[in-house]
Amino acid sequence: MWALFDILRYSFSSVIWGILISVACMALFVFLIKGWYKDATFSPVSYLIGAILFLFLSFQCILIVGSLKIIDTTDYYETEITNIVNSVYDASDEVSVKKSDEIIKDIINEFPILEYYISGGEFSGFTAMELPHAMADELRSFMRYYIFRRLLWCLGFVIVGSVCVIKSLSRHYTPLRRSERIQRQRIQTERRRVSRRPRR
Repeated sequence: MWALFDILRYSFSSVIWGILISVACMALFVFLIKGWYKDATFSPVSYLIGAILFLFLSFQCILIVGSLKIIDTTDYYETEITNIVNSVYDASDEVSVKKSDEIIKDIINEFPILEYYISGGEFSGFTAMELPHAMADELRSFMRYYIFRRLLWCLGFVIVGSVCVIKSLSRHYTPLRRSERIQRQRIQTERRRVSRRPRR
């Protein structure tokens, strides 16, 4: 939750894009439900479930967009790490795990939003020249995995929301395909009755 507030502070555009993506997802969600159920009328419970689903999706989408922005600015973070490392070590010096954690803490102090995505690192065997690039690659890899998890949460919310909304629909609907099948059966039955009538 605190990550969302920091994204509001550092990247308000991420919030806007996250909400727009959520609106698009909800529009598609409603379109699919209406397309599958003939003459569907949502109940008040359906709207409540939809509102809750929208909030959950918005939260996840904002985090995803913020994560994409962090990936997009990783080169900048790599430059900042390089400046910190160069101010302390020679290019050929090997940086210990403890020192690399201290460097990450310095970066987090300068860019607090990163605290919600990375909290430390275990980097050993890197020289001062190699360390910034290794950390940047690790950040990119972590953010991709973070985005993947957010997408899984979105998928889970949509599945649960779909089941709940469908169950909250009024009982007089029938699925579109089923209604078409029933209508065809009626037509076929009527044709059989007509064909069986004795001719005069």
